[in-house]
Amino acid sequence: MGHHDEKAPDPSGTRAGAPPGEDTRRDFLKVVGIGGIGLGLGAVTAGPAIAYVAFPLTNETVSGNKDFVKIGKSEQFKPGAPVKVDVFADKKDAWNRVISVKIGSAWLMREGNELRAYSTVCPHLGCAVDFDGDDTKFKCPCHHSAFTLAGKVEGGPSPRGMDQLEVKEQDGAVAVRYQRFRQGIAEKEVI
Repeated sequence: MGHHDEKAPDPSGTRAGAPPGEDTRRDFLKVVGIGGIGLGLGAVTAGPAIAYVAFPLTNETVSGNKDFVKIGKSEQFKPGAPVKVDVFADKKDAWNRVISVKIGSAWLMREGNELRAYSTVCPHLGCAVDFDGDDTKFKCPCHHSAFTLAGKVEGGPSPRGMDQLEVKEQDGAVAVRYQRFRQGIAEKEVI
């Protein structure tokens, strides 16, 4: 009876009559096209997600370094030995707000009517500066830097004097603008 005009499938896997290698190019383009669309959709989705997760890394999370933070009453700071105070501020990030978190400490010292504040962070490598009442000096116990009562470096490896903080007194209250400064350099640079 009738003779079949259909061609038997080609064992090489290519379409009958197609130039050699066309199917492999077509398969490659399908994979690249679908993969490209998938990557594009993933980037559109991931971009805002990454921005949300990274928000605390790119934004100030502790208030107080730009504003004055109340640290006590004027009567606490009498002439004589310096007084160490902890500085507390609210901490906030993309998800939380925590009230009254310790952001650092400061030495406050009154001479006459003048009130000065110094960061307790050593400008050398960031150790905590203590007050030695016997020598009437500020000292860093880590690398033996010494500072006068005026905060000037007197000995040791510190590249500069103690970092003075802005302080203000108003209506019987004392407030400081607590900031951190780059360590190990001669210039006072806010970080």
